[in-house]
Amino acid sequence: MDIDEIRENFHSFNAARRSIIDNAFRDNGIYFGQPPILEYLSRNPDATQKEIADFLDISASSMAVSVKRMEKAGLLMRVSDKNDLRRNNLKLTQKGTELLDFAHGTFDRIDEVTFRGFTPEELVMLKSFLSRMKENLACLTQAKTEKEENNA
Repeated sequence: MDIDEIRENFHSFNAARRSIIDNAFRDNGIYFGQPPILEYLSRNPDATQKEIADFLDISASSMAVSVKRMEKAGLLMRVSDKNDLRRNNLKLTQKGTELLDFAHGTFDRIDEVTFRGFTPEELVMLKSFLSRMKENLACLTQAKTEKEENNA
């Protein structure tokens, strides 16, 4: 098998997984980018839009659109900071927590099917391969960061 075949299989896998997630989420009124925001808020109560945007590496304007949509859907709410009224903290609502639980369940079911039939040894090897691939790509992320810093 050559790199082109591996690349095609990798892209096909990603597309299939994304399609399954999109369909499950769409049927329940969830947009693809919302679970990471909900997850961050569940782990970091009272976070600000900027903190979440920085963590997820998305633009402030994209974050603002997502927060507005999620607030309208009742998934989160803005709360003025008691110590700084210029600062708005975000809080998960009960509906947001329930949606996050649904998303976790969806990912768990997809992962269960994805890894079905793999031996524990194969999973260890897969983890090792993916870790190495991630490390290989880290140099590109570092180069981009350095370039951005030099241009600033």
